[in-house]
Amino acid sequence: MKPQILQDDVEPANMKGMTARHNYWRKELGLPSFKWSNKLAAVAQKWANTLKAKGCNMNHSTTKYGENLYWSMGKKRKPEESVDAWASEKQYFNFETLECNEDWSKCGHYTQMIWENTKTVGCAVAYCKDGSEVWVCNYEPAGNVVGQKPYKKK
Repeated sequence: MKPQILQDDVEPANMKGMTARHNYWRKELGLPSFKWSNKLAAVAQKWANTLKAKGCNMNHSTTKYGENLYWSMGKKRKPEESVDAWASEKQYFNFETLECNEDWSKCGHYTQMIWENTKTVGCAVAYCKDGSEVWVCNYEPAGNVVGQKPYKKK
């Protein structure tokens, strides 16, 4: 059997809807759409597998890419559910000042998703022995740059 060759901007079947869901939240703010990156998805899968091997503890990688992590227990999740969980942090984001209302840790996943200069996303999931899932999305260029706003007001 020949190996499947994917175009770089085409999501694999198990990630269907991931890019569209990111873009749904970006469109709310008039931001340009993300494109899918298989390169970033491979980096995300490598890290998800590493987390799985370490008992699915949630630790960020040290890559040059932006990164969002999501952990879930119970039922198997759809890809867009992780994105919606990150987007729920918008309640802690101040749309007037373009900053988090309290501290960055309350809305950093959301600000990475809406970082205007970020162009591509790639995501992966690993299934842990205890039945939990760990989702990883990588972003390029990385967002959440200290001293910068996620986007310019229009």
